[in-house]
Amino acid sequence: MGNRAARYVMACVCSTLLALLLSAPAGAASPVPWHVAAAGAPPAWATAAGAGVVVAVIDSGVDADHPDLAGAVLPGRSYVDADPGAEPRLLAFGSDEDPVYERAFGQADPVGHGTAVASLIAGRPGGGVPGVAPEAEILPVRVLDDENRYHDSAMVGAAVRWAVDNGADVINLSLGGHYDSTPFAEAIAYAEHHDVVVVACTGNQERGGAEEEVWFPARIGTVLAVTGTDRDGERWDTAVAGEGTDLAAPGAELTAADARGGHKTVTGTSFASAIVSGAAALVRSAHPEWSAAQVRRALVATAAPGGADLGAGVVDAGAAVAADVSVTEAPEPVPAVWSAAATAAGGGLLGLGALLLRGRRRFADRPRTMAG
Repeated sequence: MGNRAARYVMACVCSTLLALLLSAPAGAASPVPWHVAAAGAPPAWATAAGAGVVVAVIDSGVDADHPDLAGAVLPGRSYVDADPGAEPRLLAFGSDEDPVYERAFGQADPVGHGTAVASLIAGRPGGGVPGVAPEAEILPVRVLDDENRYHDSAMVGAAVRWAVDNGADVINLSLGGHYDSTPFAEAIAYAEHHDVVVVACTGNQERGGAEEEVWFPARIGTVLAVTGTDRDGERWDTAVAGEGTDLAAPGAELTAADARGGHKTVTGTSFASAIVSGAAALVRSAHPEWSAAQVRRALVATAAPGGADLGAGVVDAGAAVAADVSVTEAPEPVPAVWSAAATAAGGGLLGLGALLLRGRRRFADRPRTMAG
């Protein structure tokens, strides 16, 4: 915890400067987009704007050259082979300097999904459209292929572990599917064990179709499961919601960075998840001493009341940053035998326990997995 606190020494100074910048006369800074205001971010910026916080975007990569993300994107990693074949290769540090090398660092995005997500989290004010936490840093980890899908949940679990080991304070998972995965669940438990906040989308469904259950991994108990709302704060009609949903956030007709240049309009719970990841970054920046569990509880406890299918309600980042510490009181400690077993098994038992406590029943790796 001490190392994290040391990284935030300048957070208050930087955040105050940002608040002054964004409140300057017209033309001096980018206007605040509606979804950032709806998420309650501007009131938090005088206290914290994400400085010192690393948000891992496990997605399709991130275009590090987009003006909205100038200076925000760290070297990352790709788990997707640029030259698909019978034996996929793991691309990471040390690759040759060619297009494969660029993709290896997760700083290219052939799909555009990850770039949009990253800009909603940490878009810089000078680029055009500021994000919820405009001083946070993005750690890009590519797991989605050129069709915006992943076909190996164990690989995504490995990406989660890599993000934890490489400095992530928050992990955004704007992806998921209908089937549980033991390796993926164990990676989520690994993140929890290392005090990392994990946020995931609840999923999308066909308009007018049967109601779907919350996607995996969002339905794991230690993951903040986020559904999407429209400008009126009502559930967007294709957003999965209901049991297992923790929070809601703007998720329809948002303006985000386009990996091809400029901006585009995006809709889906993927983007609602990004809004909550930005809010989590603000809370971590303001309260570096708080645990991941305390950050989750602050966000849930301070949400603006919404419909019955929106979990605790619509995220309010400003209220979460200003929350009294009493809303983040720690729960009863985990029994020592569970703790010891989880440590010995690399956190696996906690991951399985979280799923069982949620009343879920399927444990199988299946290929029907996608971005939210």
